[in-house]
Amino acid sequence: MIAKKLLMLFIPFTLVSFAFSSDADQLPNTIDYKLDLRIDYATKKLFGKCEITILNETNQPIKNVPILLYRLLSVKNVANENNVSLPFSQSITSISGWEQIQVNFIEISLGKILSPGEQSKINLEYEGYLFGYSAEGWRYVKDHIDKSFTLIRTDGFGYPIIGYPNERDMMKIAQQQYDYLINVTVPNEMIVVTAGKLIEQTKTDNESKFVFHSKEPSWRLDIAISDYNIFEKGENKVYYFTSDSLGAQKVMSALQSCFEIYTEWFGPLDNYQGFSIIEVPEGYSSQKDITAIILSAENFDESREMHTIYHEIAHSWNVTNLDVQPCRFESEGFAQFMQFLMAEKLDNNENAVSEAAQRNLDRVRNAFKEKEECQSIPIKDYGVHDMTDFSYTLGMVVFALFYDIIGQEYFNEIIKSFYKENHLKGATLNEFIHHCKRIAPIDLESFFDDWIYTTRGIKLVVGGKTFNELKEYYKDN
Repeated sequence: MIAKKLLMLFIPFTLVSFAFSSDADQLPNTIDYKLDLRIDYATKKLFGKCEITILNETNQPIKNVPILLYRLLSVKNVANENNVSLPFSQSITSISGWEQIQVNFIEISLGKILSPGEQSKINLEYEGYLFGYSAEGWRYVKDHIDKSFTLIRTDGFGYPIIGYPNERDMMKIAQQQYDYLINVTVPNEMIVVTAGKLIEQTKTDNESKFVFHSKEPSWRLDIAISDYNIFEKGENKVYYFTSDSLGAQKVMSALQSCFEIYTEWFGPLDNYQGFSIIEVPEGYSSQKDITAIILSAENFDESREMHTIYHEIAHSWNVTNLDVQPCRFESEGFAQFMQFLMAEKLDNNENAVSEAAQRNLDRVRNAFKEKEECQSIPIKDYGVHDMTDFSYTLGMVVFALFYDIIGQEYFNEIIKSFYKENHLKGATLNEFIHHCKRIAPIDLESFFDDWIYTTRGIKLVVGGKTFNELKEYYKDN
């Protein structure tokens, strides 16, 4: 996830730290991205070139384009589609709202006005080093360059991303959808994997070049490099470390089993081309792209439950949230609920949902008693108040109650029809809730008021109601 994310060549970076004021609506959209990377493992240095095709979908002219890059990556040149150099400035700054995270902030002058509806191309050359943000508080962002394992992804700003360095505007990054072409050159013994389709691999005496094209438009590029093994079954692939071959088989089985059930319940995914699961070392966190899952190594333990697989595959039926600061209830609350529902269906864990819901209620109750100010914030505002962690826990409880109230048949139809109607255009939280109320067989106005728009549900939690008591409460009301 994006976690809560020019001086000319001969002038050194300056270190600044201030909040940028910008209008997220004036950002151009990325519609195509070409990235060419070469990695020098002797110096652990990254050399990159990219071509970004932008489209002005606003109603205002755009003159300048803001770019975010990792703080130790330096832009060397910027040019337009005609290879004419463009003026730019770059400086190291903190992200407003996440002040411990520093980025290289680049502002590019297009040298012309990009009118509404017009496209343009920007070419950037950059180089430098990548060390992630684990020391700064983003513990899972360990993106770095090393022969044993290399990871370059959106979260670590390892490639240029359009945006301003403030929390509000960075939320717009996840709403972008673009095609990409990735070229990565590495030593011969290394294997490069991405969420895209491998369309070419060439070798010289010392190097290999891997070329990938996006299977579907996405908002992120994830590139992992190691001595991977590959397990293929149908359209699905698992890229795994040698020591985890048995775990890879279990991961593949979980992927195929839950995908089959989800498809039966929620309908087929549009333009489905299979999933790639990419193993990363423990501590790097698991994440989902449209066609791939980055899965941390602990999930390849043969004795481990496959909750993460169930969770991440469920996200495939989410639609892009169009709120400026999403609370993530309808994505993370849903996926969290589904992972335990799948544990009941596939792992014979009969009480997985109710036990998980009660654990989450206990966590939320304890947290909200310790921080009383949280009791006055409804779920719809969790994105504004940086409380999206509770969209996983409290959100899971709300989905479990919702499922219990309307039953599996209507629940499946709601998720199925919402995806079908909105997956191409996206939707807001309010649109999701309205859809639920429209399809449900009973009046759910007070239920969603209690849990999404007011804090009446939170008061029930803090007051000590158990999950079973909450189920009875809403059956009686």
